[in-house]
Amino acid sequence: MGMFERFMEKASLSDESEEFLDDEGYEYDDYDEEAPVSSIRAVTPAEEVSRIATCWPRTFADIQTFADEFRKDLPVILNLSQADDAARQRIADFALGVCYGRGGNLNQISDDVLLMTPYSVRMEEHRADGGNRLGR
Repeated sequence: MGMFERFMEKASLSDESEEFLDDEGYEYDDYDEEAPVSSIRAVTPAEEVSRIATCWPRTFADIQTFADEFRKDLPVILNLSQADDAARQRIADFALGVCYGRGGNLNQISDDVLLMTPYSVRMEEHRADGGNRLGR
């Protein structure tokens, strides 16, 4: 199983409805009909991307660099070619968690390169054989 397949396996959501316990131990669903209107925000059209960050993390200590850029809703190219196998796995797992937590996607470009795309960016793939595939 390749690195990207392991990422996707970890990030996949189950189809089952999750139930949670509140502070007093009572069950509730993850949907609340009486949620305050102030917690709902309008979805606005995606702005055109004017900047893409590129990072070359070598160790797990370098993660803040790309995480801060992604938190600004910028696409981030992660080049993991200079990281050893253990660091590469930890960095990739962290990147997947950041993408999942912010509602974005992690796309594998090559064996060494990952692309983190925020929710506001749609990735399209155009292949040489004339086919295309939308990332979202």
